[in-house]
Amino acid sequence: MRLKQYLLFFSVVIISFILNLYTFTETAGNATNTGDKSAATNLENSRKEELAKQIFFEIRHVEDPAEKAMLYRRIADECSGTEPAQEALWRLSKVYLDDFDEPNVKDAIASLERFIRTYPGSEWRSHVEFSLLGLYENEKLWEKAAGLCEKLIAENPDMPSRLKQELLKRYNNYRN
Repeated sequence: MRLKQYLLFFSVVIISFILNLYTFTETAGNATNTGDKSAATNLENSRKEELAKQIFFEIRHVEDPAEKAMLYRRIADECSGTEPAQEALWRLSKVYLDDFDEPNVKDAIASLERFIRTYPGSEWRSHVEFSLLGLYENEKLWEKAAGLCEKLIAENPDMPSRLKQELLKRYNNYRN
């Protein structure tokens, strides 16, 4: 009797799996065949976000900063176009600055510059740009800092006047 119950249980599991697989391939196939790219894109983004969740979970258990950095780069590369990829680039810059014995400012800058290039419309962009400005100043990359100040002022007309004055002061200092 117990054997029949196990067989029935596994049969149901296998049939459910096959039906889900069929539905999955049918959905993806229809999206591609009918030209509905948004359904295929949504499916792809949901896969990327699920992968990112798994990697973020794995990172919680990692102590080695080099391994953390590798995992954040993996999210940024394999999950591009998603919010988790944006978050990964931001966190990657923090790992380079905070987790290594000697801060790796060059790689932190590279990850923030990549963020700005890849996600120009991100809601986090201003925060990333101001962080990048601070790193440029610390590293005495005056031309890059001046260019970023100019960009921040031009793209943020509603910026508080006190902040704008501070940026203009810095900008003029860099140019002189």
